[in-house]
Parts: sequence; C-alpha cells; structure tokens
Amino acid sequence: MMENFTVKFRSVISPAEISTHLKQISLANFKSGRLHTLITSAFSHMDGDHILINMIGLYFFGTNIGSLFGPRFLLNLYIAGAISGSSFYLVHQALTSPSFRHADMMIHSRSYALGASAAVNAILLLDVFLFPKNIYYLNFFIPVPAALMGAIIIGSDLWKIKKGEERISGSAHLGGALVAALVWARIRKGWI
Repeated sequence: MMENFTVKFRSVISPAEISTHLKQISLANFKSGRLHTLITSAFSHMDGDHILINMIGLYFFGTNIGSLFGPRFLLNLYIAGAISGSSFYLVHQALTSPSFRHADMMIHSRSYALGASAAVNAILLLDVFLFPKNIYYLNFFIPVPAALMGAIIIGSDLWKIKKGEERISGSAHLGGALVAALVWARIRKGWI
C-alpha cells in the first residue's frame, strides 16, 4: 500500500514526467517500449477516491489472502493481476480502436489507464473463489454471499465493456479476474 501512496505523492510533485513515463498504460507507451507501465500503472491513481477504494479492498482482501498464503504470494498475485489487467486493457484498446486499423494509431493510442483495480480484483476474486459462502458487504452496507458479489463484480465489468465505458476499464478488471480464476484452479489441484 505504501508504494501506491508514494507514487500518488510523487505525481503531485512532477505530474508530467510521472504521467507520461511511469504511471499510464497506453498503446502509445507500450508501442514506444515503456513496458514497465504494465506494472507501474497499478501503483498510480487518478485521485484520492480512486486510491482509497483500491486500498480498502487491498487491505481487507489482501490481509486474508496474505495470512493464508504469505506476503510473497500476495505480492506475486498483485503483480500478476496488474500485468494481466494492463494486457487486457491494451488488447481491448487495440481491438476497439478505429484508429488502430490505420498506421499511425492516432488519438486512441494515447487513451490510458491507471490504478490498482485489476490487481485488487485478482486478490478480491481469489478470496471470493476460495470462500464463496462468506458474507461480504456490497457497498459497505448490503450483506451478500461472496459468490453473488463475485458474479456482480464480473457482470458489472462485462457490462462496462458492452456499453463502451471509458472511465472505468472493465477489460482491465477482467484481466485481474482471469488471474484469480487461474490461481484458484491451481490451488484446487494442489499445485499451490
């Protein structure tokens, strides 16, 4: 969590440098060789609300996963969720971009994403897959079984993709969900 707050604080100091080279995942950054943004974008956020919501999820679900499997596992899960989320975002941008079909990839290639949501989604959904009967509080107030909450989260992300939501990347969130599903399958087979 400290890394997320550090990057947010640093972005206040030199926002142009951070935004362009460190925190944003975009087709333009990827095409120009800034592969590190596949990971660094997961340690950056748009504003205080964005980081607060992600860190609350990371704290509650990460504490549970970390106590079960250890801090190294938790970090690896976070990084895998970040890379998968960034990759899903890039593929979605490439496939839906009208300008991608042109040689210069114009404006759409500069659309960007950032935030820990895909990484936190991997952690949250792994917890849901492991404990589907647990009761969680949707929007902090509504008690629901974990399995229902997981279905709502995944359904919401699919809906965001279908309706073309650009402010929140459903595709990146689904990248985190895929990591959770793959890790859960490995745990069930006894490989982890």
